[in-house]
Amino acid sequence: METVLSGKSDSVVVDDARHITDVLINLDDRCDALTVSLHDQTPHAPFDYPVHLDRLDPAAGELSLVVTDAGSLDAPTLGDQRLTLRAENDQTLRFESIRVLEAERYGDALQLRCAFPRRLLAAARRQSARITLRKDMPVSAAITRYVDQPPMAATLRDISSGGCLLSLPLAECAALSETQALPEVTLTFPSGERFSIDASVRHITPVPRSDQAAVGLAFDRIDRPHQRQLAHLVSSTEREIAWRSGEGSRLAAPTPLYTSADRPRRKAAKRRPTRTASGLKTLRDIARHQHLFLLALQNGRPLPVERLERSANQLIKLLGKGRQTFFYDLACLSDEPQWMQHSLNVAGRLADLMLAEPALAADTHRAVRAALVHDLGKAMLIDEALPSLESEMSDAQRTRLRGHVGELLTALERANYPIDALEREIISDINERLDGSGYPRGVTGEALSPVARLAAVIDVIDAMTRARGDRPALNAVKAYRYLYNRPARFDRHWVTRYVQRHGFYPLGSLVRFSHGYLAWVVALDERGQPCRVRVVRNTRREGIFYDDEIGRVDFDQLGRLVESVQPEHYGL
Repeated sequence: METVLSGKSDSVVVDDARHITDVLINLDDRCDALTVSLHDQTPHAPFDYPVHLDRLDPAAGELSLVVTDAGSLDAPTLGDQRLTLRAENDQTLRFESIRVLEAERYGDALQLRCAFPRRLLAAARRQSARITLRKDMPVSAAITRYVDQPPMAATLRDISSGGCLLSLPLAECAALSETQALPEVTLTFPSGERFSIDASVRHITPVPRSDQAAVGLAFDRIDRPHQRQLAHLVSSTEREIAWRSGEGSRLAAPTPLYTSADRPRRKAAKRRPTRTASGLKTLRDIARHQHLFLLALQNGRPLPVERLERSANQLIKLLGKGRQTFFYDLACLSDEPQWMQHSLNVAGRLADLMLAEPALAADTHRAVRAALVHDLGKAMLIDEALPSLESEMSDAQRTRLRGHVGELLTALERANYPIDALEREIISDINERLDGSGYPRGVTGEALSPVARLAAVIDVIDAMTRARGDRPALNAVKAYRYLYNRPARFDRHWVTRYVQRHGFYPLGSLVRFSHGYLAWVVALDERGQPCRVRVVRNTRREGIFYDDEIGRVDFDQLGRLVESVQPEHYGL
């Protein structure tokens, strides 16, 4: 075996094929974090894709890797590139010059048949080994992005003396970027002990087939007190894992760090499992793909264009299966950020109206694709000067937010996104007005196409019916009246068509009946009136909730339909 010491004393280069084979055989997905990167993937630093080792054939000199979240990779081009397989645990292993022999796609995953690597670089971790927590060892984390802003909630996945890995919802990652400095990260252990330190973001990696992301942090400026506390935390965590796994001695006991200071809570009553409608599940998948698209756009990664194409197709297909169910399901995405809910609603309503217009129907797919991404530029502007899109904004922040169109178009061009004329038109003109009072260019009616005029109407109605930091949400009737009474700004033809399609009580809106009942609108009749609702509570009977779907024949039990109301006023 030929072994060469690198310039650093803690790393070696191995070229011996037998030794490399032995190391590959001993890899374990459960203990080693495995990723692959493509040498020629980007002009900047290559992006790591999570993988697992599927099969080894030492006799043939081949291995099989499964890239678990490979939506942005193009299988036919992989044969021209070389891969690097990286394994991290108590040391870092880099298997280099891996040649792809065959690549086959299965949904979001890629199966890669590869030749054995020719070179192995082994190096000790810069910091000590990371300790992966068990699922029954909950440690909460709070990420402070900007001073004077509420922290983001996360969960600790592993810890070392140099950093940690946190799990948090993918939807929250819009406010984070790789290399970002964080003024404070606080870990809170079951005993109540807290560890607070400033940190920097090393990577943001989507967890395959979930709505979570793994965020790797490096602890910055670790002074002696922090070093001592970290050593205690890491040591206690190792001992707790050994005790819970039954690997400790007979005298082993739980560590104080993971012993809750609170009294044991009563066991919660089991809830009946709730079934998620297939349409709602598909919409959540579309939302996840949009978060991944934004993550790639923000961090200079290859854009998952195939996912965007698939999302547009899925949305149009759902609409075709049943528009009433589709719009009700859209209203149920309340756990997504407001900008995401807005983008999906604009895309869905734009598809609905364009498909109903013979002159526009053929362009629906491209229009939906543009609508899905049209607001991503706002999320890309989040920083210390504009820390939130949902809180009240100053005039300076609102002025800055108007730059989101240019921010998005620049980012798409930088990423070589294949934007066509119609997509550019929708992204550029959805905020324009007929009288020239819109932005970013202030163009007038003659320069705005029918699709741009339609998109503007849909965009404004959806925005006005959502609560904002500086004002409450309006009901649909008030939003319609606002646009209809301003024909110089909004195309009255499209306002009328919108009202005809969605009525005064849109699907998914909350309505109040004269007997105090509150209900979600589930279905409308041919006149746009609610004909089926889901009753959820009665304002005259505090603490009592319902989940009863009833048709118009039973509306007399509820009283007269009085008005549509805002869910947040009733804690719904």
